[in-house]
Amino acid sequence: MPAWETTGLTLSCHPPVPDHIALPWDAADDYLLTRVEPLDTLTINDRHGALSCALAARGMDNINWHDSACACEATRRNHHNNQLPLTGDRLILDKDQIPSTVRQVLIKLPKNLEQLKYWLQCCRERLPADTRYLLAGMVKHMPVSWLNWLEQEAVTYRQERVVRKARLLELTFTPAVKETNIWRGYQTATGLTLSGLPGVFSRQQHDIGSRVLLQHTDLPFAGRLCDLGCGNGLLGLTLKQAHPELNVILTDDSWLAVCSARHNAIQNKLDASLNHGDILDGVEGQLDWVVCNPPFHDGHKQLTNIAERMFEQSAAALVSGGHLLVIANRHLPYAGKLRNEFSKVEILSSDSRFSVYLCQKR
Repeated sequence: MPAWETTGLTLSCHPPVPDHIALPWDAADDYLLTRVEPLDTLTINDRHGALSCALAARGMDNINWHDSACACEATRRNHHNNQLPLTGDRLILDKDQIPSTVRQVLIKLPKNLEQLKYWLQCCRERLPADTRYLLAGMVKHMPVSWLNWLEQEAVTYRQERVVRKARLLELTFTPAVKETNIWRGYQTATGLTLSGLPGVFSRQQHDIGSRVLLQHTDLPFAGRLCDLGCGNGLLGLTLKQAHPELNVILTDDSWLAVCSARHNAIQNKLDASLNHGDILDGVEGQLDWVVCNPPFHDGHKQLTNIAERMFEQSAAALVSGGHLLVIANRHLPYAGKLRNEFSKVEILSSDSRFSVYLCQKR
């Protein structure tokens, strides 16, 4: 387990990632710790709980707002391994759980501006004007257009010098009126109306990969089907619409994705079970089908480990003779991994961008 020299903490990533690819902290975390003040603090996008652990080691009370089930688990593990306190109410999933006592917000910059705008809007709805905001990230991930937008929105804006390729901003904002309509969406060719919350994959348009996979709705789907990494629920709900007898489970690592999928199931009057968890955590019993459009990014890093864990856990959860249906970018090296996990792997379709794999369990 790598040691964070600045703090003396030993931290790990969850799910595990080789140290040469990513550590649980970076230079932006170090930079934030040089500017933090002893105030009631909210951390956002603290992927592995590094900031939270560092603040707890200083005796500072802090709230951790995570969207990801993996991030929640990483935070718990790193607190436990460093013998640091972490009570259940220190981990929150929903904006309505942000305590009004918070006076300092630490944000690691996300991959997209839409997500950042959402976090800031939620904080401004609940926190007073004297709240201090510290935003940090690596320079290569902070476009000038983002900096310009933040400077226009903020009441006060200070940009610190770049340190070890990391940039830090200190800002204050006026309180904001609650946003009444944050849903964005589209209608599918089969008549489903799908919406999503900020940060949910393919929130405003039907992504190309899912279109390709859904050309195969005529497969003999039956029994219990899990839409793994469901996003807004597009795959699972479309298959439920085409095969009403299916028992559909929608699960995702993202809390906002699960909320979006639940909203869409209700709006389209389709019965489905919802689950928030890491891969298949929390999905009980065996499955007849798993469908997925696996991610190959974790934040700014392109990785295949998330998809590989999806394949492994799907193989374990499927009944004998059960099937996994996967859509993947053609350049990704998934075929070998799938053949290691499944007795039969068939490429149903392939073009210059995507391949659709139908895999059967031994």
